[in-house]
Amino acid sequence: MTTDNVYDTKTIYYHWISAAIILLLWFVGQNIDSFEKGDPRVIVRSLHITFGLILAIVLALRVSWKVRGGEKLPQPEGIQGKITQGTHHLLYALIGITILIGIFAVWVRGDNLFNLFTVPAFNTTDEDLEDNVVELHEFFANSLLIFAAAHALLAVWHHKILKDGILKRMWPSLK
Repeated sequence: MTTDNVYDTKTIYYHWISAAIILLLWFVGQNIDSFEKGDPRVIVRSLHITFGLILAIVLALRVSWKVRGGEKLPQPEGIQGKITQGTHHLLYALIGITILIGIFAVWVRGDNLFNLFTVPAFNTTDEDLEDNVVELHEFFANSLLIFAAAHALLAVWHHKILKDGILKRMWPSLK
């Protein structure tokens, strides 16, 4: 494997930082309601929101880097290349949509952030709207996690079964 077949360090770090934040957000999001109401839940929800905003920044930096200067490696040809490209675009879209719906959920619900300030609720009388937006956020977050898991499993399949070096292109310690 030559360095021509490995992504640049910045691309690799953006990839793995995104993956780590997404896993953290999903885990915290699944467990927010298990925290006691009041300060414990406010702190956990505030951390979830904060890491969601950090993911938004990482996504913006990642897309900017990908467009401006990131390493562009050859993709498979034919249908496999189209599926690969489509899957990557879908993952980016799911991340972006999940973040946007999460921001909308904060606005619709209104949130107390670390007991420092409050985001006023958009409409305090429509509980159905709040429930629907939160459920939509959960749906997209779960969809993102499913597609990311499939993406990871396919990378491992390429590495273990096809032995084609695809995983090495994005693995930090192998650069």
